[in-house]
Amino acid sequence: MAHLAHYREAHPLPFVITHWINLVAMILLIVTGFSIHFPFWPEFMGIARGVHVFCGFVLFINCIVRVLMAFFVKSAPTGGTREQVTDFKTWLPQADNRHQGLQWIKYYLFLKKDHPLSAKLGVPQKISYLCIPVLIILMFYTGLCLWAPTMNMGFCTAGTDLVGGLMSMRIIHYFMMYIFICFMFIHIYLANIEGFAPSKLMFFHQEHGGLVYDPKRHVIVGEDKMEH
Repeated sequence: MAHLAHYREAHPLPFVITHWINLVAMILLIVTGFSIHFPFWPEFMGIARGVHVFCGFVLFINCIVRVLMAFFVKSAPTGGTREQVTDFKTWLPQADNRHQGLQWIKYYLFLKKDHPLSAKLGVPQKISYLCIPVLIILMFYTGLCLWAPTMNMGFCTAGTDLVGGLMSMRIIHYFMMYIFICFMFIHIYLANIEGFAPSKLMFFHQEHGGLVYDPKRHVIVGEDKMEH
């Protein structure tokens, strides 16, 4: 089936930058996290710990910046249009797709051939993306509880005592990493199930033609023939 056009207005440059930062920080956190948990290369431990802590702060700060930008930066509420609204309005299921959750799930599970054309991102994508800021904040907190300069602070010791000690906190921190790994694979799948045009737009700001959508009338109004 034809797909909505992919325009830069869907992912303004500030969001492209924060997305790049998220990707690099998460990959480095995962690599160094494994190196710390399984110290197979002792000479690398010092560097791994330093990079891990640094990237943890980068990811947390980048997350907060991205959430705050959602209330000031505008983006297209759907593919196929250059009209924009304040970005936070696109986070929750919109009028175009709040009734399409079941249809999207069937599509992702290969139980339905075509997906519905509607608002920005499918309903399952929106739900998963809303969970990520919460997970990043929780991951950052558990990291602070394990970091020597902060582990004895009151707000850290309270959490550590709550879960039963540092070992329990370390286990929680470690297994939360697998949640992020699973999310990354699911995110890549959901974002590129229709082809790589969404990734080209997000990473390289490369536009691609397709159906043109009127978000006010909720209808397809034409087709943009451009290739990129």
